[in-house]
Amino acid sequence: MTPIERFEALTKRQQDEILDKHRHFNTEHIEWWDAVYDDFKADMQATGIDVDKMYFSGFYSQGDGACFEGRVDDWPKFLESVGYTCPALITLAEQAWSFRVEHRGHYYHENCTSFTSDMVSPDDYTDDVLGDFVDENSPYKTDIQNAAFVAILKGYNYDKLHDEFEQEFKSHMRDLYNRLEVEYDVLTSDESVLEALHANDMLDEIIDELENEYA
Repeated sequence: MTPIERFEALTKRQQDEILDKHRHFNTEHIEWWDAVYDDFKADMQATGIDVDKMYFSGFYSQGDGACFEGRVDDWPKFLESVGYTCPALITLAEQAWSFRVEHRGHYYHENCTSFTSDMVSPDDYTDDVLGDFVDENSPYKTDIQNAAFVAILKGYNYDKLHDEFEQEFKSHMRDLYNRLEVEYDVLTSDESVLEALHANDMLDEIIDELENEYA
């Protein structure tokens, strides 16, 4: 009989005993989260966020969660990802904004974070300076164009924008935790544990030990 056939010939109780005993075979002694981290970091780069470090604890206990440290490094991509495509706002952000997050505290969920931002608003400049800021590369700008840019930028609530950006980051942190939880559930599932034991030529020996115990 093959190892799998021997396993299938065991009672359900014996099968469960083997699987439960080796439940964490795929998650012990290896950094099983690396693939999740790599995919997440690439996805965040596509939304304009550069992720430096990631943290998590889990799973299924109060206080479990995930967070990351990073910053906005591509404002056009990031603003578009949160629904803002205004050229004036994008240019202001590229020229004068920074937004980053760091881990704080003893836990690793999204609320154990500290956000640091420098998001200048029209109130920080005179209209003339702000107009130059937004349209500095155009040799054909007019006072009317400058006034239009300034009016557009003054239409935004910058405190609200900051809050939206913070919530967007936290949403990504919750997504990171969900991805890790899904991967963990897959790696500790009955199918994955059995497959790993068989692939590592351990199943026969484990069944022999079990049968000796029941002999």
